Amino acid sequence: MKKITFVISEVKLHEHLSVMALSASLKNSGHETSLVFIQNDPLNKNKILKALKNENPDFIAFSFMSGVKNQYFDLGTYIKRHMDIPIIIGGPAATFDQSLSNIKDNPFDAVCIGEGDLSIIEFVNKYNQGKNLTAINNFIIESGNGNQLKGDLLNLVEPLNQLPFPDRKILYDKDDFLRNSKIKMFISGRGCPYQCTYCFNHKYNSMYKGKGKIIRHKSVDYFLEEICKTKKEYPLEGIIFEDDIFIIDKEWLSEFAEKYPKRIGLPYMCYVRPNLVTKELARLLKVSGCYSVRVAIECGNEVLRNKILKRNLSNEQILKSCQILQDENIKIGTINILGLPTETITNMRETLELNRACKPDHVSANMFIPLPGVDLTLFAVQKGLLDEEFNSPKSTHHISDMKYPDDVKRFLYPFKALFPLMVLKKNIETITPLLMKLPGPLLKMIDSGYRLYRNAKFYPPVRFSIREKWEALRRFLTIVSR
Repeated sequence: MKKITFVISEVKLHEHLSVMALSASLKNSGHETSLVFIQNDPLNKNKILKALKNENPDFIAFSFMSGVKNQYFDLGTYIKRHMDIPIIIGGPAATFDQSLSNIKDNPFDAVCIGEGDLSIIEFVNKYNQGKNLTAINNFIIESGNGNQLKGDLLNLVEPLNQLPFPDRKILYDKDDFLRNSKIKMFISGRGCPYQCTYCFNHKYNSMYKGKGKIIRHKSVDYFLEEICKTKKEYPLEGIIFEDDIFIIDKEWLSEFAEKYPKRIGLPYMCYVRPNLVTKELARLLKVSGCYSVRVAIECGNEVLRNKILKRNLSNEQILKSCQILQDENIKIGTINILGLPTETITNMRETLELNRACKPDHVSANMFIPLPGVDLTLFAVQKGLLDEEFNSPKSTHHISDMKYPDDVKRFLYPFKALFPLMVLKKNIETITPLLMKLPGPLLKMIDSGYRLYRNAKFYPPVRFSIREKWEALRRFLTIVSR
């Protein structure tokens, strides 16, 4: 038996699904896992190091997104100066960022590529630090002589029922806020078949071509048992289904709509895609207990949306899908990206007008984040709008390293900060030019405050104490201000 300690050193508003899944797989195979979760503290490197020494693990594991890559790189370097323990990294950043997969230039000993549920078990069983190293599936490791060994890519996990339920205990034992939150995240399946150029899924699908079905679901009964178990053990009054597209399998959704109200019966939020929304699917969502959905518009200009982003969605489809959902009294939340490569101020105003036409209950306006390896990032580099060496911002609330024209750069953050307010409160239009001139910190307060206010009305309806609301506000402000 080996011990693997996961480290999370960033502020979290929701569960870290990958850590829970990997911990469950390792425990199911007879290994021991633990978690060091220290966030938002100027001395957190020292605290993390002390906590790791107390845990005394055989392996240390990080799973992170591109925006916090530097944070974990620095942490890994610091740990390596004080502890001789192999560090494993995984997640989208590890899979697609070439600077991370070149192990000799970073403090990590192993990089997990793609799905790690099964391969991390093989790694822990086989890895022998510094000697007799052989290639391990889904992993890049250093051979000891300066070269790297890269294992074959395992087929995608199927069926998903073979995986144990996510290990929520590892996270909830370390974070009272997440444990006691009455809204929790679940994921029913994996995979997205679409080619959106700003997302890593199109690269993921190419990487796994011929290695199994891209779209996979847990069986409805297995998934409901997972939710039931969580409901028995922890507070749970509302659910967020974090699947990329919850409605992608009509047959699965039909069975879910029949069984979920009887076994669970809690209001939930999920993600849908406009071209898949029909009256029948909207009815299934409603009868199953869906309270709200998020619909990705991304951009109001059809040429930019379809030729550059490859969304293949017309304005008519978007508007029609919103109307169908509203007819079922399902709340609509729109998702948008501002500051896209080649996007103009006129294009951003088109996004505003399309959102207004959708009449949403909630609006999310995010800055474009260039992700390593994806097609939209490569497009930006080819157009001279982004250097080949760049840093992804820590969150979608920050402007990236994109080389925007001066007028776009001046316009971008004020427009983003006021975007939800301009969509949902059209009567402020007369004072919008004045609001756009407000100082950055004040705009950030408007952006954060209004977003949280609308979240409370859009998320599944549960009651939170003043203390819980305050902690959620603190964490949110930490994320947007860092």
